[in-house]
Amino acid sequence: MAHSRGRTTRATVSFACGSLLMVRARYHERTRLLAPKQLLFVGRRVPCPRMIGRQLLTDYEIVRVLGQGGMGTVYEARSTKTGERVAIKWLHVRPFAPDDPDLLRFEQEARIAGSLDSPHVVAAIAVDHDPESGVPFQVMELLDGEDVRALLGRVGPLRPDVALRILAQACEGLAAAHAVSVIHRDIKPENLFLARGGDGEVTVKLLDFGVAKIRRTPEAMGAGGALTAPAVSMTQSGQVIGTPLYMAPEQIESPKKVDARCDVYSMGVTLYAMLAGAPPHAHVKSLVELLYAITTQPPPPLAESAPWVPAEITRFVEKATAHAREDRFPSVEAMRDALRPLLPEGFSLRQEALVGVTEEERKIVATHAANPLVASAKTERSAETVKTARARAGRARLAAAAITLVVLGIAAFLLVGR
Repeated sequence: MAHSRGRTTRATVSFACGSLLMVRARYHERTRLLAPKQLLFVGRRVPCPRMIGRQLLTDYEIVRVLGQGGMGTVYEARSTKTGERVAIKWLHVRPFAPDDPDLLRFEQEARIAGSLDSPHVVAAIAVDHDPESGVPFQVMELLDGEDVRALLGRVGPLRPDVALRILAQACEGLAAAHAVSVIHRDIKPENLFLARGGDGEVTVKLLDFGVAKIRRTPEAMGAGGALTAPAVSMTQSGQVIGTPLYMAPEQIESPKKVDARCDVYSMGVTLYAMLAGAPPHAHVKSLVELLYAITTQPPPPLAESAPWVPAEITRFVEKATAHAREDRFPSVEAMRDALRPLLPEGFSLRQEALVGVTEEERKIVATHAANPLVASAKTERSAETVKTARARAGRARLAAAAITLVVLGIAAFLLVGR
């Protein structure tokens, strides 16, 4: 997805491009696909093709390279008819089988983005194949601004009202996806883009539907505007999809059975990161330890990481990130509606508001009472807490052991291959 910030246009290329850092015993939050097939893609670098000046679809002339990732390149292009600036997302040249998971994800991203009529979802204009090389590409809107991850790196924790406004607008885009049975599965600060308008207004855009899941539900089958799930699965059985730091427990334990509430959880973790400057388990360096922590215990209290955050917002985060999905907001619409009392002036956001918490504000310690939103649920579930925790811990240990074996096996394969 092409982005620009300030006077210099930047690009963030979001492709499912393997886990090189994990094989090298280092964990990075951008690792998204944890499965042997993806691990075998590590280390590949394809030179950026010389595309400047080429025309695609008889209309778009490529102007310059915006960025390059492990599996693709993003270019800026200009319409020769209207002068409109767009982004061209181009996969690297290699043979693609019709059922290649990377190709299917690439095409699905464009199909989903192009079908969602929301100002809070990045627009896909076209998807096609280059007639000369057969390489697939997307034509997408070119955004000016930065993603939330970049903003946090620049200013640190955000003021609570700013974080809530960003989340509320993201909920609008996610609600449009859920309405057609699309589960994003990779909500995180990097996939929330703050697009600047000419009047200083900021619009939050939801990015990257490359690993989204289209649910086959009776409601979706009967809805005229619903998307159709792909006939060929894009994932292997048991494959973990998402960015570990922002994943819901069920994405690790039962990835094939996730529903929209996994996005609610990831939105809650993203809000936590905006308020505290980092997600709940950012201190965990081992991937195995991270997966174990997510599946066996709730996130550390936000009041410990950001004591200046008002109690009602802390309670909101706790409900969104409840360990059991039955205890979360039942839908992203319910999550959005719960934000309205916290934002009586509405969800609009302006560029000048994108600042961090001041030192004076950090010194304020909010009063945090017990959370009534989750207390009743905890009481009702107390009888099964011990049994459930033990079962989760057992599954997490097995999953951690399996992932460790896969990582060690692939690392050994790569070393022997040298």
